[in-house]
Amino acid sequence: MIFRRYTVVAILLFSMTLFAQTPAPSAHSPAPSQAATAAPRPTGPYAPMSKGAEARGRQVFQMWDSGQAGALWATFTDNLKKRTGGEAKFVAYAKALKEKMGSEKAMVKEIMAPTMLSYGTTYSRLSDYTKIGAKVGTTIMMNDKGVVEAFIVAPEQAVPEGRYAGYQDTAQLRLPFDGEWFVIQGGHTPFENSYMRYEEGRFSIDFVLLKNGVPFAGDSNKNESFFCFGQPLLAPADGTVVRVENGYADNQPGTPTQDAPAGNMVVILHGNKEFSVLDHVKQNSITVKKGDAVKQGDPVAACGNSGNSPAPHVHYQLRNSAGMPPPDPLAAQFHDYIADGKPVAVGEPVKGQTVSNAPKAAGTQPATMPEPTKEPVKK
Repeated sequence: MIFRRYTVVAILLFSMTLFAQTPAPSAHSPAPSQAATAAPRPTGPYAPMSKGAEARGRQVFQMWDSGQAGALWATFTDNLKKRTGGEAKFVAYAKALKEKMGSEKAMVKEIMAPTMLSYGTTYSRLSDYTKIGAKVGTTIMMNDKGVVEAFIVAPEQAVPEGRYAGYQDTAQLRLPFDGEWFVIQGGHTPFENSYMRYEEGRFSIDFVLLKNGVPFAGDSNKNESFFCFGQPLLAPADGTVVRVENGYADNQPGTPTQDAPAGNMVVILHGNKEFSVLDHVKQNSITVKKGDAVKQGDPVAACGNSGNSPAPHVHYQLRNSAGMPPPDPLAAQFHDYIADGKPVAVGEPVKGQTVSNAPKAAGTQPATMPEPTKEPVKK
C-alpha cells in the first residue's frame, strides 16, 4: 500500500479518539444522588444521539464548508474560543485552510457517537474535497444545547493492515455480551476506528451500553453510574483460558492509568492460534482461571474500567498469540448477530452500529455472573 501525505492542518489539535476524551461533566448533569438505573434526561434541545443532534452537526459542518467562519466561531464554548486565539485569528486561519481544500465534493460517511463523560454527541463526517486528493474527516463534539466543545478538520490517514490483512478467522465468534450494545470503535479505517492507527491495537473493537443516547446516569465520576459497568462478559467461542489478570483497581472515570495498560484481562485460546482478549475488565470479577475450559457464551468476567481506560466499556481483540511471541492482531468476524435491526450472518461491527447476538433457542436464559475468583489487589 502506498502511503501518501497531504498538507492539510487540523483546525484545532485535540485528542479526539472517543476513549481519549475527558471533558468535565456538564453543568446540567443530573445530581449524583440519582440512581444509575434511571436513564438521564438532558435538558437541551439537542439530546445526545438524537435526530436534532444529527441536524445540528450537519448545520455546524455547513457553516465550515460554506466559509461562515465567524458564525462557526460563535457556536464554540468560551474555552474553545480562547484556544482559537480569538475570532479574527480563527476566521483568517479558516479562510486560508479553505482556500487550500476547496469545498466538499461528496460526503463519504457520517457517524454519530456519544461523548463518554458528559451529555453530548460527537458528529463525524468523512468527505471528498474539490482541491485535494485526500479524504478529510471533520469531527464536531457538542453538548445537548448545541454548543461546540471541539472542532477538528484533518485528513484521513491511509493505514496498512499488515500481513494479516483480509484474515478470516475460524473460531465462529459470537459477541461477548447479552443485549444491545453500541459500537464506539470498530472498522478498518481511522475514521471508524482510532485503533487502526496503532499496530498493537489494530482491529480492536469497543462497545458501550446506552440509554437515551448516553452511557451513564447520575454522576459520571462514578463507575457505577455507567450502564455497562458490571455487566457479564461472555466467552466468544469455545476454548481454554490461558491468561488471567484480576486484581487491578478500576479507575475513576476520566483518569486512565498507564501502569498496566490492559488492566484486568481474560485471554482464551480457541485453537488455530486464535486468542480472544477481553481487557479493562472489572477488578476481581473474573470467574475462570488459567487452564479452565469454557464454552461459547459462558460468563468469564464483568465489564470494568481498569488499565488505560477512561470510562467503562468492553474492549475486544483477536490475536495470534497470548503474549510470546509478540502477538499480531487479527480481524475478528462475528457470527449470527443483529446490526441496526438487520441480521448479519458473518461480519465485523462498525462504529455507529447498535449490535446484539441473534436470539438464542427458546428456553435459553441470559448469562448471570457466578462467584468471581478473587486474587490479591495489585498496586
